[in-house]
Amino acid sequence: MGTIQYYLDMLEKEGKIKSVKTRFYKNYFHINESDEEVLSVLNLESPRNIIIYLIQNEPSTHQDIAKGIGLSSSTVSWHMKRLIELKIVKSEYLGKFTIYSLYDRDAILKILSRCSTTTWGAMINNMADVFSTLNEIN
Repeated sequence: MGTIQYYLDMLEKEGKIKSVKTRFYKNYFHINESDEEVLSVLNLESPRNIIIYLIQNEPSTHQDIAKGIGLSSSTVSWHMKRLIELKIVKSEYLGKFTIYSLYDRDAILKILSRCSTTTWGAMINNMADVFSTLNEIN
């Protein structure tokens, strides 16, 4: 086990940080942070871009979001399903269109103001991914 992973595990055992694993990533948060799932989603580029787009262009259709952030329709669908499951985004059907908006815009803005991707955070996430992959291989 690497040095960073060792200390992250120690901090988690001491209750000073918390980790949340989301599919391919393991994210670490200060124990006092609320809504770790929302923070872990905001740590990923595509879902974060969708949320920021909705903040600026709420409500929006599926096509508007895909075009606005430059992702394929299928990629937007995949992320929207997850954002809806986490109750970050809600959907409404209007004829043949699906309209998306945020469940709680103010709460998301508050979390975004506390959440900043730093070089250190990105480095920790990358190292955690490497360690996770190595552990799965062994």
